[in-house]
Amino acid sequence: MNLRRLDHKLAWPDTVPTKELRGFVLSQLLHEGELLRWAITAVNRDSSGARWLQLEAVVQK
Repeated sequence: MNLRRLDHKLAWPDTVPTKELRGFVLSQLLHEGELLRWAITAVNRDSSGARWLQLEAVVQK
């Protein structure tokens, strides 16, 4: 079994409401491998007002 830990900074578009956030995150991580565990560890806004999610995940390749 080959496990890999990921740290991602992901832009959170204004068009994605909070109730659809889980599906959005999963769709963004699918290409990394089989998703075993993930978490949003921070939510931030930059000086331009853009929203960013800090993600941690464990995937199996």
